[in-house]
Amino acid sequence: MTKRGKANVKTIGVIGAGRFGSGAAKELVRLGHEVLVVDKDPEALQPLVDSCHTAIGNVESMQFLSEVGFKNVDAVIVAIGDNETSSNHATINCKDFGLYVVAKATHARHGKILERLGADKVVYPEHESGIRLARLLTRSSVLEMIELYEEVFMMELQAGGNMLNKSLSELNLPRRYGVQVVLVVRGKHTVFPVAPTDVIREGDKVVCIGSSESLNQVAQMCQ
Repeated sequence: MTKRGKANVKTIGVIGAGRFGSGAAKELVRLGHEVLVVDKDPEALQPLVDSCHTAIGNVESMQFLSEVGFKNVDAVIVAIGDNETSSNHATINCKDFGLYVVAKATHARHGKILERLGADKVVYPEHESGIRLARLLTRSSVLEMIELYEEVFMMELQAGGNMLNKSLSELNLPRRYGVQVVLVVRGKHTVFPVAPTDVIREGDKVVCIGSSESLNQVAQMCQ
């Protein structure tokens, strides 16, 4: 695998095609980068074959990683969450290639080990996601929230604050925050489908879809 010529396009390696790894890979592709994903499980890689370079094999093997092109990537995300030994070996291998490594840890002890093995950055996605959700759910404007798919949430908000008496077009939530209003509950009446001219009124319940971070920004508007 060779790097592309555009200076702003990077080639990122992802080791582990679980929820965290596949989510990172999809976002990198959306941002215009090339992604190489490896995993021992072909079924885990299947959803990524059309958008990423993929390879099946033993990620603990330095030879395998070299053969599939990891020496040529700009950085690596070690996204293995179910096998600390594999995560540790993959981190060592990538550091031996001289790569910048971001490694996922599921607990503090493993994170310390990854740091000692040379990981440039250690992340704790489950812990960090839990903190974000806890902060979001404790906002008084949030009535209910459910996860639909891989960090995509549906949230019911009590309309208030800067959201009141403005049309959906004026609020422009998709462009400002990446949040889509699905429907508005007004007493016993449901506004669905919504239109850009629909105005949010006091007492309305607004149902939105977006990431936890973007929904948190919208919830702040209702305070």
